Amino acid sequence: MPTWTATGRTLPAAARSGQRQGGRLRPWKKSRMIIILDYPGPTMRRLVAAALVGALLASCAERGDGRLPVVASFYPLAWAAAEVGGGRVRVVDLTPPGGEAHDATLSAVQRAELSTASLVLLLGRFGFQPEIERAAADAEGRVVEVAAGLELAPGEGDLRSDPHVWLDPVLMRRIVGTVVRALAEVDPAGAGVYRRRGGALEEDLGRLDAAYREGLADCRYRTFVVTHEAFGYLAARYGLRQLGILGLEPEGEPSAARVEAAVAAIGSGEAAPAVFYEATEAGRRIGAAVAADAGVPALPLSTLESRPATGDYLSAMRRNLGALREGLRCR
Repeated sequence: MPTWTATGRTLPAAARSGQRQGGRLRPWKKSRMIIILDYPGPTMRRLVAAALVGALLASCAERGDGRLPVVASFYPLAWAAAEVGGGRVRVVDLTPPGGEAHDATLSAVQRAELSTASLVLLLGRFGFQPEIERAAADAEGRVVEVAAGLELAPGEGDLRSDPHVWLDPVLMRRIVGTVVRALAEVDPAGAGVYRRRGGALEEDLGRLDAAYREGLADCRYRTFVVTHEAFGYLAARYGLRQLGILGLEPEGEPSAARVEAAVAAIGSGEAAPAVFYEATEAGRRIGAAVAADAGVPALPLSTLESRPATGDYLSAMRRNLGALREGLRCR
């Protein structure tokens, strides 16, 4: 099948003349936009090209509205950028609602957004979102790794570090500070706005931290069972311990040994009489099955890897606190 390339700027003469690599036209590395059309038949090619061009034209029109284009790799960073930036920024979240940030992949339009954004916000380059981390190497704007400087726990498998720092309100507050500085450096004219809005957001996160400290201070249980071992930083912050049915990466099925350990911990009273699950299809299914085996309720606990169905980061974190208080039998 033929492979067609379209770019957002003129290719150099060597590429225009049909320089090929393995039978395919070699894309020009510095082009602003590369779209691969790999469909047989002229009619299908025209339909796909028209759809992509329409989406790209709409994206270009948005970029021309005077707002600073910012791309965030997943929801907590997109939320922070939008809250700090207000009307001065246009934020694109690369992880779709209901998706797993670990598994995020990029469309042609998203790659174009990332490559042309003035600011790209990544958690880091430690294997959390491999495709996005690789694509960020070709970004023309400023790329900021917001977890840089944070003390990260060890990872497992392909994850070199535990990425789930955003679930700790104290660490999330530091991430907001990093976003404020990044926006002010890219857009100095808006620095005062970013600092003012960022300060207000940091106060909100300070109040959230205080609510967690007070709400989890007097609980009958300190260990809780979770389907996805994403709450290590939060647990360490507030004197709790998580027991994961799945590890840091929620792919696959849990081992029999992990399920047995979780059920035994609940049965012995070591862990709270509940199973906390993340709001994905697999999370609900696994949480319900283990809870049924243990004879306890299954309670939702959002990992906030993508935009919540209702509310925002702060309201979802407050719901998490309510679920923890219920499951841990807090006074």
